[in-house]
Amino acid sequence: MNEKKITGTSPVLVVGAGPAGSAAGIVLARAGADVCVVDRARFPRDKTCGDAVSSGAMALCEELGAADAIKAGPHALVNEGAIVFPDGTRISRRYDKPGYIVPRLALDHALRLALSRSCARVIEEVQVSELVRRDGAVTGAVGTDFSWQSPLVIAADGPASVGLQALGRTLPRGPHLAVSATLYMRGVQFPAGADVADHIFDRTLPYGYGWIFPSVDGVSNVGVYQRSDAYARGGISLSALLAAFLARHPERFAAASPVGKQRVWSLPLAPPAWPMSGPGLLLAGDAGGFVDPLSGEGIWQALFTGRLAGAVAAEAIERGSLSPGLRARYELTCVRRIGAPSVVRRAAQRGLTQLVERGHYRSAWLQRGLRLAYTGHIFEMTKKR
Repeated sequence: MNEKKITGTSPVLVVGAGPAGSAAGIVLARAGADVCVVDRARFPRDKTCGDAVSSGAMALCEELGAADAIKAGPHALVNEGAIVFPDGTRISRRYDKPGYIVPRLALDHALRLALSRSCARVIEEVQVSELVRRDGAVTGAVGTDFSWQSPLVIAADGPASVGLQALGRTLPRGPHLAVSATLYMRGVQFPAGADVADHIFDRTLPYGYGWIFPSVDGVSNVGVYQRSDAYARGGISLSALLAAFLARHPERFAAASPVGKQRVWSLPLAPPAWPMSGPGLLLAGDAGGFVDPLSGEGIWQALFTGRLAGAVAAEAIERGSLSPGLRARYELTCVRRIGAPSVVRRAAQRGLTQLVERGHYRSAWLQRGLRLAYTGHIFEMTKKR
């Protein structure tokens, strides 16, 4: 822990050193900006997650200088993804570029190392509790034993971001939030292949699914995901939903044993709420609510919005301020690349839920349509292709 108050100034302060914050810091430092990145944790640190990193996310990690460290560490390749319906019907596709399963301890540490190599200033074990504002604009941040002045802040500190309060926004809830429970297990069976990631749909998980991901060093990440309003209507705990999911698939889990305890977390879903920025402030990653509503994927979105926020901030430094025009460009790019596709993916989620509830997934022509949609990348928009 820090023994004395940390104070300072910089043209840009990034709050959070996860994927979004690291991406922003790397882009800014490479542009020659004096940027400080602050995080409450000491790295390497673990984080609850499904651990899925799409090929598109890996391409961004390559661009940010973290891919080699990721590939040298613990990981599994995902060469095929499958949608599995209650009767066992599988709709799958092989990926042109593989995705990865990477424990967040390894993924975030690799990005953190790339951040250090970029020569950004990094301060760990500091909790930012509030953004400082003057005349309506963010001018820095404060916390326990921490006070920093900066005319531009990138909030990349997760779904309960200090940036939300500064923008007058509330925490996401209902259809704008999802909940997940995950468990690491050893001895999971993979009859379709060790490199196949299964997304299993069931009537007990409306607006959600269960997942079984390829093993990393013999340990698989399995879990359940559900939109929070559907979860609330169901009245069943996440722990019970996960236990029931495991029980429904003895062919996969009969010989498996847990590694560690079950963990839960929340995911703020896209399309993102407005605004995503304010005077002196940009939201990136989970802080902005950019998580894919269909799959729950957030790594690509975090890296993309972090990189974009860093580029916009670098231009703001050159121009002398984060102008309304730059903020509008940031928000419109986020809407175009994440918000608009997420509207389509919400509709796809609703359609899949109805297909499962009504049993229409058994229709041969509907299965053909789903295969065309799946292989046409509608369900995998962040895959590299």
